[in-house]
Amino acid sequence: MRRAAALVLALCALLAAPVVRSGADFTAASEDPANSFTSAADFNTVAVSLTDPGSPLSGSAPLAATASSDRGVDYVRFESSPAGAGSWTPACTVSSAPYACAWDTTAVADGARDVRAVAVDLAGYSRSDAVASRMVDNAAPSVSLADPGAWLQGSVTLDATASDPHSGLASLAIQYRAVGAPSWTQLCTGASGTRSCALATGSLADGSYELRARAVDAAGNAGTSTVLTRTVDNTAPSVTLTDPLLLHGTVALGSTSGDGAGTGVASVRYEYRSGAGPWTTACTGSTGAFGCSWDTTGVADGLYDLRAVATDGTGLATTSATISSRRVDNAPPSAVTLTDPGSPLQGTLGFTGTAVDGGSGIASWTVQYRPAGGGAWTDACSGTSSPYSCNWNPTGVADALYDLRALGVDAAGNGLGSSVLSNRRIDNNGPATTFTDPGSPLRATVPLAATATDPAGVTSVAFRRRPAGGGTWTTLCTDNATPYTCAWNTTTVTDGSYDLEALATDSVGHTTSVLRTARVVDNTAPAPVDVQAANGGATAGQPEAGDSVTFTFTEALAPASVLAGWDGSALAVRASFTNAGGSDTLDVLNAAGTTRTNLMFAANSLTVGNVVSANTVFNATMARSGATIIVTLGAIQSGTVRTDNAGGMSWRSATAVTDLAGNAGTGATVTESGASDRDF
Repeated sequence: MRRAAALVLALCALLAAPVVRSGADFTAASEDPANSFTSAADFNTVAVSLTDPGSPLSGSAPLAATASSDRGVDYVRFESSPAGAGSWTPACTVSSAPYACAWDTTAVADGARDVRAVAVDLAGYSRSDAVASRMVDNAAPSVSLADPGAWLQGSVTLDATASDPHSGLASLAIQYRAVGAPSWTQLCTGASGTRSCALATGSLADGSYELRARAVDAAGNAGTSTVLTRTVDNTAPSVTLTDPLLLHGTVALGSTSGDGAGTGVASVRYEYRSGAGPWTTACTGSTGAFGCSWDTTGVADGLYDLRAVATDGTGLATTSATISSRRVDNAPPSAVTLTDPGSPLQGTLGFTGTAVDGGSGIASWTVQYRPAGGGAWTDACSGTSSPYSCNWNPTGVADALYDLRALGVDAAGNGLGSSVLSNRRIDNNGPATTFTDPGSPLRATVPLAATATDPAGVTSVAFRRRPAGGGTWTTLCTDNATPYTCAWNTTTVTDGSYDLEALATDSVGHTTSVLRTARVVDNTAPAPVDVQAANGGATAGQPEAGDSVTFTFTEALAPASVLAGWDGSALAVRASFTNAGGSDTLDVLNAAGTTRTNLMFAANSLTVGNVVSANTVFNATMARSGATIIVTLGAIQSGTVRTDNAGGMSWRSATAVTDLAGNAGTGATVTESGASDRDF
């Protein structure tokens, strides 16, 4: 007994001393068989109490416990386990009082879990306190909203369902708002998993709205359905019919329509009726501007009322104001005439005629023409009121045969042509005429010729003359049949310049004149005027290079009549002097010396004085300038020259030369004029 008491006293002393964890294992033992210590646990003084965290739990859940131990509490660890599984997972640990921490419940799976607090003292002794089956719920409820349709009208029932497998639903609400609005309006709410309520769209402005269902579970998790955007449309569309005025053939019907913020215009139906009869659909427009085409040929001509009916996407419809008494007119005028203007037609023409239409009335009466026998009709002139008449000046139309008619067109565009007046001749112009150029100058009898054609026929071509530039015309001759010619004896007029005319006349008196102006008449033979020698060398009176002889005529000669092939420009020739004592002569030949020119009447027809001692030949050039021909000496080729102390030359011209008109030379003789000089 004394030994037991001593052991107790020793143990008390040990407990009173500061406790240091030894890490040793204790084994209970006693000398007294009646002792009640059976294990080391009987020395555990740890006490712990878990504050119930409640249920359900979500997000960051607060955990708290109280703990104590005679040896001092080292830490408190909070743990969870699937309910009844005993498989503990640390939640959080606290090393000092108060023993509380936040448990991230999202780190574990949703479902029922056991929660405990484990307190451990400094000696390693521990005790725990637990609560069972606390629900962890971090998942939002599943929510759906039944689609009420694309558009909403009147009172619309909205149905929603929701479910939550863990903590269960706390509420299910149906909400709406205008698209773009900052907040939702709650339509109805309740705790059950199904919800149905009516949306009175009549109190809402037409437009787009968003609909959703929102559910909250017992853990406070909220879920929303897919947001549905739907259109509220309680207002019928507006429509105004465009007045088609006159109806003819296929008519485009149109209108102006709109549906505000509603579902939009889906179609516009166009209707017609005759008198007080029933309305009949003409056509329906379903896209774009909602226009369509009406074939009016399917109804009888007459007066009709028209209207348009617009329908929106919800089926709401509006009828436009009626446009009354619009005429359908597909029948042409009943009669059109054109008074025959006769033929031929010329100058400004006046046309008259009639046109009658029992429908929309005559809008125009138009005279038309075309080439005789066919082709496209061309408008000539028009009249717009009865009695119908118009004037036409066809001067821009080619003379020919044409068909004529009048075309009556009513206000609807229906046309009717009159009987055709065939083969009416338009003749505003004189004959198409040409006048063959007779050339210039003219001599002797000259043939004049012209051509002339005209659709109405040519009656005559007169050939006339007048002094160049003006004066009175004188008729030379008149020819009444093709070919139109005239022989003009120019010797009957004075030499000079004349204008010539071919004047053609057609069967209706129109004339065409073609002129040939400033044609020269020349019937006078060219005659010599003078011959002059000029000293171009060093010695007067002696033939040498540079000396020249100038032959002057009354008019220009034809160069080819002087030497065949000559055009009057500078030409190489030979100057041949013949020694004849005191009466030497000069002749001019071609460059080869084989052909005489026609400057002199014959050989020895130009005497030049005593200038050579023997026959002498010079190279030379010959050139024409107006009515003169100049021969200039070049290098001497043979012979002997001398100096003549006496001047003066005598020249007999040739009759072989001609003027430009073809008149032959006179062959007259002239002597060198002017003072006596020493030139050869």
